[in-house]
Amino acid sequence: MDVESSAAHEVSVDWRGRPCEPGRHGGMRAAVFVLGIQAFEIMAIAAVGNNLITYVFGEMHFPLSEAANVVTNFVGTIFLLSLLGGFLSDSYLGCFWTMLTFGFVELSGFILLSVQAHLPQLKPPPCNMASMDGSCEQARGFKSSIFFVALYLVALGSGCLKPNMIAHGGDQFSGSDNAKSLSTYFNSAYFSFCLGELVALTALVWVQTHSGMDVGFGISAAAMAAGLISLVSGAAFYRNKPPQGSIFTPIARKFPRYCSICKNFGQDQ
Repeated sequence: MDVESSAAHEVSVDWRGRPCEPGRHGGMRAAVFVLGIQAFEIMAIAAVGNNLITYVFGEMHFPLSEAANVVTNFVGTIFLLSLLGGFLSDSYLGCFWTMLTFGFVELSGFILLSVQAHLPQLKPPPCNMASMDGSCEQARGFKSSIFFVALYLVALGSGCLKPNMIAHGGDQFSGSDNAKSLSTYFNSAYFSFCLGELVALTALVWVQTHSGMDVGFGISAAAMAAGLISLVSGAAFYRNKPPQGSIFTPIARKFPRYCSICKNFGQDQ
């Protein structure tokens, strides 16, 4: 029975839940689309994260210490939410649907950041924070709320995407594929990550500095949209592992039995 259950869990399905066909689904042809969203997503998030303190300090007028705290909390939240993304993928949604769902969450955050950076009504009046004369008005109330909602939509989306991109790409190679193909994929995944970072830290940061943060955030939104297009374009070719249910369910079912055993053991002593 355990062997049959294990075999059932190893069955891969397409996006409609039908069993995969070896010649049609998976392989490097499918993994290329995953590499696309990985490159575009890291491009979008790195451009925001690496220049965020400039925006928080220079345009939202947070004190420098608070601006640094905003950035570290943002980055920490992304990595913390990776646990949630992995849990949802393994237990309920699967890699593809988790990536698609939270990809749109991240995209909505980028769009809201761009709108907030563009509209003067959603920012404090411009002033020179370097003057240190206390005349700059810090973003508060509705303006601050819009900023943090947008920022943490990005964090939620990116955090839940990150643990699934590499995993979904690796799922495209079954046990029958040779190790060289899988090694080629992981090398390509690292290259796409580095390429996205390179573009973000050069071209996109330059755009943010010279054309404004609203344009920079808008380009990040466009990059994220391109990544989602890449992900969806490969839907017909993906080999998907079905979710296996919550890991806590069997523990909860057996917990009363464990308690009973421990109680009886204590009485015997």
